[in-house]
Amino acid sequence: MKDLFNKLIGALDTHSKNVFSARKLSAFVVVILIVVIHVKWFKSDHWEYLEGVLALDFGFISLCLGMTTYEAIKTQSNEPKQ
Repeated sequence: MKDLFNKLIGALDTHSKNVFSARKLSAFVVVILIVVIHVKWFKSDHWEYLEGVLALDFGFISLCLGMTTYEAIKTQSNEPKQ
């Protein structure tokens, strides 16, 4: 249990090895929150908000894909040319 707690705390440290990734932990928390919000909305029967919910989903997916693309571009620009 102590090892798990140390790895969770170590996820915020960018210099530690053998810890969970802060990016993965953040993504996990955000996805869990989105699932909870969707379940709560689904149970409330407020279908008039469907367009807004789908727009937020599209925005979240676009943000995630954009972050991945930006990371790939940044990594490629830092690599030395051969």
